[in-house]
Order: sequence, then structure tokens, then C-alpha cells
Amino acid sequence: MHRSGPLLFVLLLLGLAALLLAAPWQNVAYDRSAVGSKGLETWLQSNGIAVSRSGSHVSQARSELSFRILPLRPPLTNAGTDDASDTGTPIEAETIEEKLHELPTLIVLPKWRDAIVKEGIARGSMLASADGIYRMLDDLYIPELRIRRIGPVFTETSLSLAQEPPAKVSLYRAQLFDRPGVPEFCKELAGFSSGALLLQCEDGITFYLLSDPDILNNHGLALAENANFALSLIRNLRGLEDTRPIYLDTDSRLLDEEKPVDEGRTYERSISDVERLFDYPLTAIWVSILLVTAICFWRGAYRFGPPLDEAAGQSSGNVEISKTAAVDAMARLLRISGNDGRMVAQFVQHLLMDAAVRVFGSGAGNQAGVERLFQRLSRRDEARASELRSVSQTLIEHGPTMQPSELHHNLETFRQLMRSTDLGSG
Repeated sequence: MHRSGPLLFVLLLLGLAALLLAAPWQNVAYDRSAVGSKGLETWLQSNGIAVSRSGSHVSQARSELSFRILPLRPPLTNAGTDDASDTGTPIEAETIEEKLHELPTLIVLPKWRDAIVKEGIARGSMLASADGIYRMLDDLYIPELRIRRIGPVFTETSLSLAQEPPAKVSLYRAQLFDRPGVPEFCKELAGFSSGALLLQCEDGITFYLLSDPDILNNHGLALAENANFALSLIRNLRGLEDTRPIYLDTDSRLLDEEKPVDEGRTYERSISDVERLFDYPLTAIWVSILLVTAICFWRGAYRFGPPLDEAAGQSSGNVEISKTAAVDAMARLLRISGNDGRMVAQFVQHLLMDAAVRVFGSGAGNQAGVERLFQRLSRRDEARASELRSVSQTLIEHGPTMQPSELHHNLETFRQLMRSTDLGSG
């Protein structure tokens, strides 16, 4: 066990590390990062706009929602390229097309690679591949639309929609649409002097395209008056009279045709219901349980080792050691609690009993044996015996109430008398 304990402990820790790396709450970390959309949800709700989030265990009906915000993740590229470290799960082109037929949708194009969550620096190498974005636009049947990236500077302008007051918008490394490539069925709703920012497209269905996600993500909402413009943008695209929730869609599932019925519903259980026990935040609880179990196992199996086999009959040396340890422990507790006098009284009492045992045998370890000891000493030296009896009784009866100086003086007298007195043998 001494040899296998550390190995099992290390293997368990490696398993926990692998679980943390592949944990399902990685999406939660992304959502709360600088490029996530948790801030948008909170901002809209604080301004009276209800928001419904997509989720693997949440069913939504089209009739319950007013407008969809669909932030796209950058497409994965072949291993070995600059984007190989990205961990996003892009939505299939066919699924995006089906979503556009369900609800009026604002498609938010990607700008940053997922690796920026770990890197933490918005450098040029963290920009999503332009070729990947063009493939997305091809899937939306807008192959001629191209993007422009301004460079490592902040680009600012005042923007407004409909009758809303203008808001100062600021973007770092702004990503805009190149106006010459905007197709005829799309029109610009807002933009900078160097390019278009927001397009409305009518191609059998109505949808909207936002070129730069920094208008709506956690980082961008904190810049200039981007938050005010984002609020104005959502209100106008949804419709000022519509009060149904905004649907913040971040997964590949489609909406239900009808509103789910809660009462009298027949549920079918499957393995997916068990998987809910391992969704965040329950996964954090499971990891904590495993970690505590690993620590307990290590301390029990390796730290202290297996139980030691001892002979049935313990030697007197072991007994004496145990007795000394018990006395030391009791003395320490008494000192800590401030009961020095009580400790001295017990010390004197036990010392006299031990002397009686040495003189008369094991049956004399009691008060009668102590009294017999004093009678024996009186026959040899009555004055010394009387002095020893007096100081002993004083320490036993009044030791707990004595002052420290008086206690020390009497104890020292008792020790000198015990050393100088010849107890003899029984």
C-alpha cells in the first residue's frame, strides 16, 4: 500500500486535470470572457428587455420569442494552422439557414479567435481568419460581400437608428463591410466612414448582419457609448411594440413549433437525463468530492500507513511511556487553562501514592497507603514527617487557590523534603 498509494493518488489527480480541461463548463468560461455575451444579457435585462438563453435542456417555442441574436463562433481550420488551437463548435450552414426561417435574426460575424480567451491580448494574430468568414458569407449566399479591418487603432463615430439619439461608438481593430461588395438585396443601416457596420438583407427572408461583434460582447459594451447603441439597435430591430423576449442563441438546436405543455405531459427518460447530473455547476461538486476522496485516501493509505502489529503482552517500558505521555498531556492542558495550582495538587497527591506503592506494594496506591507512609516516617523522624505532611496537605487542599509565588515556594519545600527523606522499603 505504501508503494501503490502515491501512484493511485497521482493517477487520480491526472484524471481530475483531464476532466477540468474537457469540462462542459468551458462554454460558460467563454460566455463570461471578454468576447462572450453574458454582459449583453445582463445589460438588456436591466433595461427592461427580457432575454431567453439557449440551452441543452431548455425548450423554446417560436411564438414565445420576438427576435434572435445569433453570435457565430469562428470556423475551425485544419490542424497546423494559426487557428488550430480554437475550441469553438461552429453551427452548420444548413442549421443557420433553418434558424433564419424561424425568427427575424441578427447574425453577428466572428472577429476574434477563441484562443483570445486564454491569450488575453487582442493582437493581430488573435483575429479570426478572413477566409473562414468568407466561407460563412458564401453559406449565406452573399459571396461578393467582403470585410475591411482598419488596424490596431480605435475607430470612433456617432451612430443612431431611426429616431434614437446618436451614441458615440468606439471599436478597436474595427471590422467593417466593404461597401462596394454590399449586394442589392442588402442595405446599410449603420456604418463608419470606412465601411458598413450593420446590414439588413431581404432575400425571401429578412435577416441582419453585424460585421463587428465588439458592439455587443462583454469587452465592447464597456467602451464609449457602445452599450447605449447596442440597446437602441436591439430595440429597433425587434420592434418597439414587441415585448416578447430576445432569444440569445449560442447552440445548434432549433426552436419548437409549439409551446411546450407542462401539465399532464408524459416524460420519456433517456441517458441524456442522467447527463444533466454532470452539467455545470454540478460538475464542480463532483470534482470537489473526488478531490476530497483522493486526499482522504492518501492520508489514510500513505501518510499514516497500515496498522502496526504489536505483541499481545506489552512491555512495562511501553506502559511507562504511555503513562508519561498521558501525564505530560494532562499537565499541558492544565497549564493552558491556567490551572497551575490544580496541576501541582495532583502532582503532590500522585507522587505520595507512588512512594507508598514503592514502599508497601501495588495495593498501597491510595489515601490509606499515603497515611501508612506518613506513620512509618514518623517512627523514623517525627519532625521531618510532620513537616512533609503539613506542606503536602497545604498543596493538595489549597494549591488551586494559592498565588504563583506562594505555590512555587511550597512546591520547592515539598521537593526538598522528598529528596532528603529516607523512605526505606516495606
